Formats: sequence, structure tokens, C-alpha cells
Amino acid sequence: MKASSVNINKSIQAISLYLVHRISEEENCSSEAALKKLLKTMTYELLQDKESGLYAESLEYVWEMLQDEESGNMESWIRE
Repeated sequence: MKASSVNINKSIQAISLYLVHRISEEENCSSEAALKKLLKTMTYELLQDKESGLYAESLEYVWEMLQDEESGNMESWIRE
């Protein structure tokens, strides 16, 4: 069964909110500052790309991707 566009958008929104919350907690900054940081990432760009399927991954998986991007460990994104 294919996910509906509404469900995909809700998933993207839920993951985005989770990431903003985690960034805000980890960096002790406002939600607005955390959102600005998230919007500049390739992880967020990939999350917005519905064809990537990242919206279907767990919150922790996407958080780890963001952490990997931040640390420059992009090789972990490539899985065989």
C-alpha cells in the first residue's frame, strides 16, 4: 500500500519537529534558532524530497543522519 501525500507530509512534519526539539535541547538554543539551523542542512533537504523515502525512517535514524552530517561523516549515508 502506497502512503498518501497527506501521511507523507505529516511524517515529514513530525520528523522536522523532533529534529528542531533535539537541536534546541542539544545546543541549548531557541526553537527558532534550531529551525534555522535545520533548514540549512542536507538532511532536511533530503527529508523534504519525497522520492528519498527518508520520511519513512525512524526519528532516531534521521537524527543520526543529521549528527553524521554535522560531524562531516557523510560516508555513513552511503549504504550498500
